[in-house]
Amino acid sequence: MKQKRWNIKKRIMAGFVIVLAVVSVVVTLLFRQTENTLRVEYRKLVQSSVEGAMHRLDMLIREVYSISDNFAFNNQLENYLDKTYTEEQVHLKRADVIRMYRNYFEASDILQKRQKISGILTTKGVLFNFEDVNCDGQEVTDQLLALGINKPEHLMRFCWYPLRDNFMVQDATGDVRRDKAVFGSRRVYSVWKSAYICTHIFCIREEDLYEAYQESVVETKGEIYILDEDGNLISSSNQECVKRGAVDEIFRKEILNRTEDDFTWNTRTEKFEICVRQSELNKWMTVAVIPQKNITGEVNALYRRIYVVLILCLIGCVVVLMRMYQGFFTPVNELNQAMREVQMGNLNAYVKETGRNEIADMMRYYNNMLRSIHVHVVEKLESERRKKELELEVLVSQINPHFLYNTLENIVWKSNEAGHPDIGRLAAMLGRMYRLSTSGGQIIIPMKHEIEHLMTYTQIQKNRYGDAFDFDLRVDHEAIRKLMTLKIILQPIIENSFLHGMEGLDRKMKIRMKIRKYGDRLQIKLIDNGVGITKERLDEVRRRIRGEAVQEYRQNEMQRSSGIGLHNVAARITLYFGIEEPVKISSIYHVGTIIVVQIPILTKEDLDERGEYDLQNHKKNQ
Repeated sequence: MKQKRWNIKKRIMAGFVIVLAVVSVVVTLLFRQTENTLRVEYRKLVQSSVEGAMHRLDMLIREVYSISDNFAFNNQLENYLDKTYTEEQVHLKRADVIRMYRNYFEASDILQKRQKISGILTTKGVLFNFEDVNCDGQEVTDQLLALGINKPEHLMRFCWYPLRDNFMVQDATGDVRRDKAVFGSRRVYSVWKSAYICTHIFCIREEDLYEAYQESVVETKGEIYILDEDGNLISSSNQECVKRGAVDEIFRKEILNRTEDDFTWNTRTEKFEICVRQSELNKWMTVAVIPQKNITGEVNALYRRIYVVLILCLIGCVVVLMRMYQGFFTPVNELNQAMREVQMGNLNAYVKETGRNEIADMMRYYNNMLRSIHVHVVEKLESERRKKELELEVLVSQINPHFLYNTLENIVWKSNEAGHPDIGRLAAMLGRMYRLSTSGGQIIIPMKHEIEHLMTYTQIQKNRYGDAFDFDLRVDHEAIRKLMTLKIILQPIIENSFLHGMEGLDRKMKIRMKIRKYGDRLQIKLIDNGVGITKERLDEVRRRIRGEAVQEYRQNEMQRSSGIGLHNVAARITLYFGIEEPVKISSIYHVGTIIVVQIPILTKEDLDERGEYDLQNHKKNQ
């Protein structure tokens, strides 16, 4: 009997059915294993997320403690703490509140990003309310005393009180998270007076607490509750719970009577995974409550969807393969021939795009790849040209070093001969500064040489301005000893302070620069308390840094500066390292300016491997 043979179509269909059956069994086993593994890994994720939320809350509380410590021993406040006010002196009292806030608290936090003291209650019963100057009546004081902020047993330690309405402001905002607050108090003891002189009062909005762990709420896919050691509510991601100001009593007892920090809580209708972490700082408990269906629900839904997709794929693949079989080999051979031509160096070997299938997509991708290569070559040439232009801009701004060195040596010799060694020292510093700026022709130099260039520049400015400014450089020299950087990036940063900060300044300017490692980058941060920059001019500066030329501004800056401005620093960092917006500047007129520059952390070994720095040649030139 003649054996019956299956055609290709039947073989393909039979093969797909077999593959589908095998894949179904394997997927089922994998999903069951994945579900068990997911529970374990998810628990670890929740634990990590809860611990992270607890640590962020601890950081917020430590900031409060630090602020209280800072002003606990500030004897400048004692003039106010010793005052008493009559009912007729209410306006005088409120003026003192504003004066205290501006002179002491606002001055310690220029950017207004830290927590602040909400109020001070003196031993004479005077309440200074920094939350709302018009809300300082006896009823507010009574509510504070009702909390127990002046209990003798509290001594100098901090005491925190559960979530409640913020009674230190008159008007509610309508937002429950802004209208609710957690109060904290600390009695302050004066060593000089040997007595308690006041009580610090902190009022932390529930919104600020929620922001500290909001990210963890998204990660855990559940609810997070912050409770004190007695189970009273401090904060929660559940807004209804915040509105009530308390958690469910059954849930509270479950947390307080727990035997483990990680357990499963079974209710009548649902199961929950509970993770509890308690802070050693203030005994607050961070509690994550995650329904089990949130953990495995997506896996089960995905499991069902995969089976549907497998069946659809079986049908679709049979149809597609039948059509592909007919028109597959011709376009593949054409594409193969074009690739050979490209291998031989012909970058114009485009193929004709025909059809609307995967092979046609490959042809389009291939043609787009050739176009991208052309664009890449052009952009690389343009980038190299721009690098040369920026390097030329740096070099043009420098005086011919050989002529300069000889001239400065003559100035040193003449000044010493004329009995003016201070002029000679100034000329020597200028010569050293320009010797460092040339860097032996190197573009990337050791960071210590760049710092030396900066310090020489500040010494020259010191000779010009005298005691009109102070400069404080904070850097771990040992940590950056082996680091490298682009040359002439620090001097333009501090030069900005002299350009925009000194003119018309009625106080001594203080300039602080901090250089530190920040992740995988080196952060250079400069802060000054100079005149600052107006909003309109700041917009022009930022546009200039981004490369949006402002002709009039460019001419003015070229006349006033050395020619190597912040825009040059930003452009060079972007070109050499590919960092977008490496220079950021913020300024408040009549307050000061902040400049932050970021560059990658580079060592001599990194650059030697890339062939970008010849250390021996650099040492020889130096």
